[in-house]
Amino acid sequence: MTSFNPPISEKNTEELIQIANASKEQWQQEAINQAKKELVNRRVTRTEQDRIIKKWLCEADYNIKKEIERLDENKTESYEIWEMVVLFIFGPILFLEPYLFNSHSLFTLRSEKYYLKFRQRIIIFVLSFVVWGFYINYNYGLAEKKRIEELEKINIDNWKKKYGY
Repeated sequence: MTSFNPPISEKNTEELIQIANASKEQWQQEAINQAKKELVNRRVTRTEQDRIIKKWLCEADYNIKKEIERLDENKTESYEIWEMVVLFIFGPILFLEPYLFNSHSLFTLRSEKYYLKFRQRIIIFVLSFVVWGFYINYNYGLAEKKRIEELEKINIDNWKKKYGY
């Protein structure tokens, strides 16, 4: 007889019912047999086991219904204004590192059925990238203009005389 750690006999009744009604993929056959023997030793009838299993199934159905309701509510959930501002300002950073501000990634939003937030985030990211692109381009143009002005201020008359230009 195989011994398990902790022993099957030390498990509570609900755990034993779970093991006894499990498949061979979940538990070894020896553990299933020991759980069934322990249930017989504890005088747990099949009716009591069925009642507990039925309770678990009802709880699972209730949890599934709650999850479906939660996912349905997610479909129309929108970002707050301040969240949109943060997404806009830090758009390129959050696109590359979506969990930086404890935020969802686009894939997570889609899988959690946040359809409105998903569309809002895409629009905000596109606008953010465009604005950041214009901002970077504008600053690069200013820096280039300043560099050219500084080059034009340099007096090269001595150099021209020395090299014959």
